[in-house]
Amino acid sequence: MDASLDRHPRPATVTAQEQVWLARCREGDQSAFQNLLRPHLTGLLSLARRYCRDPHWAEDLVQETLVRAFKGLPNFRAESALRTWLFRILVRLAYEPARWQRSMPTESLGDMDVPDHYDGNKAEQQAIARELKDRLDEAMERLTHRQRTALHLRAVEGMDYATISGVLHCSATAARMHVLEARRKVLARVKEHIDS
Repeated sequence: MDASLDRHPRPATVTAQEQVWLARCREGDQSAFQNLLRPHLTGLLSLARRYCRDPHWAEDLVQETLVRAFKGLPNFRAESALRTWLFRILVRLAYEPARWQRSMPTESLGDMDVPDHYDGNKAEQQAIARELKDRLDEAMERLTHRQRTALHLRAVEGMDYATISGVLHCSATAARMHVLEARRKVLARVKEHIDS
């Protein structure tokens, strides 16, 4: 039987180095907080981008996640991995954007990709890649929050089902089912656009 599908997975724990940094954070060492979170920032931002169409909102979501983590650090009991705890905070905030979003950002031309010359072959390849990315993003948007999160954590972050179950507060089997259903829906949606 696949260990990642264990019905009652053992929670991952905080590493020895993280325990040292946690102790230093609790003593007021802000550089320890930065060292503690630095390895997780890329993954947090990547997941935040799945929830927020605007990159500025994604950065705001991560920032709010870090603020909540900093405030909650004294109460963090290290019963799960720090990574799982951080992702859990981000997912909870993403479900309730009104709790952390201040006002809608305005669209700017700075976000547009305007080429300075035309290279026909390269431009065509980029257009195809952009179209595929748009279709994937659209398919991901149609998923439920749980499916989108589970698929991202599995495919992008490489988390096992036990860890995903810790983030989503469900069994490892349920986490696996969320991933499988999300993959099925994304593939069907992308195939629909390719075939048309």
